[in-house]
Amino acid sequence: MKKILFVFLMLCGSLQLHAVELDGKYVSLSGELMFRFSSDSLYIEIAQNKRSVSAFKLVKKKETEEATTYNAFERFMKDGRETYREVFIRVSRVKGESYLLEYFGKDKDREYNSNERYVIKPAD
Repeated sequence: MKKILFVFLMLCGSLQLHAVELDGKYVSLSGELMFRFSSDSLYIEIAQNKRSVSAFKLVKKKETEEATTYNAFERFMKDGRETYREVFIRVSRVKGESYLLEYFGKDKDREYNSNERYVIKPAD
């Protein structure tokens, strides 16, 4: 029984080691956008002038060896009142330290649709 438990714990640990987990700054291959993962947040900026584009609160939904998916929430002001949009973000490994970041969703008023994909790599 101890041997089975040990093998099970080793398998769980090896899956955690290989799961897609980003922390730090990543830049899109075009060099246009900077993506900063910090704890449970994702900040997106224009890479050249560091102007903020979006900030998302990340709630991890599913984690596999191939990809990590999040429900992500962005709050902003519209017509003098606070609103939000919820998007689904998936980060999957493409090759080496390159990742595919996809996000899509709608704001709560259903006026904004998002469906975007970026290949990102660690910023130098």
